[in-house]
Amino acid sequence: MSINGKYLTTKQVAEELNVSVPTIYKYVKEKKLRPVYEDKWQIDETLLFRPEDVEQVKESLTKPGLTTGEVAKELGVHPTTVASYINQGILSATKQLYMGRELYFISEAELESFKEHNTFQKNREKKQFFTKDKKYFLFQRMQNKEESILGRIMDLDGDKGKVVTEEGRTIPLSNLENEGFTRVETFKEKKYITKRGYAYFQFHLPNHISSPIFDIIEMFYREIGFKNIRLTVNDGIMDLEVKPVLLSSIVESTNPHEIKILKDHIKRGTVSVRHNGVLIDSEIEPLVVPIPTKLKEDLKDAADKQGITLEKYVLGLLQEKMYQYKIGEE
Repeated sequence: MSINGKYLTTKQVAEELNVSVPTIYKYVKEKKLRPVYEDKWQIDETLLFRPEDVEQVKESLTKPGLTTGEVAKELGVHPTTVASYINQGILSATKQLYMGRELYFISEAELESFKEHNTFQKNREKKQFFTKDKKYFLFQRMQNKEESILGRIMDLDGDKGKVVTEEGRTIPLSNLENEGFTRVETFKEKKYITKRGYAYFQFHLPNHISSPIFDIIEMFYREIGFKNIRLTVNDGIMDLEVKPVLLSSIVESTNPHEIKILKDHIKRGTVSVRHNGVLIDSEIEPLVVPIPTKLKEDLKDAADKQGITLEKYVLGLLQEKMYQYKIGEE
């Protein structure tokens, strides 16, 4: 199959890869496949290729999915950001042996699902979970005392703001007072918690307003205040991030169900039961490393291009490097 037992012709490569001859020339143009002679020297009107190069292309054509680099290019983010999505559990990936290395692969279907459900944090964070006057909060309970009817704010998106009652009736937020509805509870503003990082929880949007998940969100409003919370909802998925805090109002003896919900839905950070409450921790610790000024400037420029903070960018780099290290150890 090769010339002098050493090289393959264009036609032979096409047969080996089960593609047409024009496709081989396309691979050459795209630098996916390099001929032996870069100056296009030919013999018998054909390019020549090394068998090992052809084998490498053959393996790449049968890879089990998209690499983190390919996904990063598709999403317009840095590969470390994709690694962060995988570590957080918001992008599903499988680890498989490929070309002698264990790598993460993402299926095209999973990528499309991710793109559909995650309009990326830049877009998701634009939607506030409270009104400008801090009067109403997403998932806040409302009531009509005269008729003994309870409701909950299920949308704060401009004119689409609405309250859904226990019976499933929908009331525009702008018409609440005319309908006799008032807030069950007023949430006061709290001081910003300076501890680093956020614990991250993810929930499926409950079908009924009486779900304890909504009560937990209200508990966070009450205990730590909106300044220490990030809450986004997209396509039935609720992402909740909270600053590290000790919740003294929740104890194991009286709130086992709430504690279980928190433990079952945490994606990043920890939920620990203590004698005096429940500790929610981001598990973020500072790492002080002196680096050259030029390196810091380069890192900051790279972070700015990604639209993220320097800390987040460096963390992504470290996570990716440690992942590669662990793969090498295995």
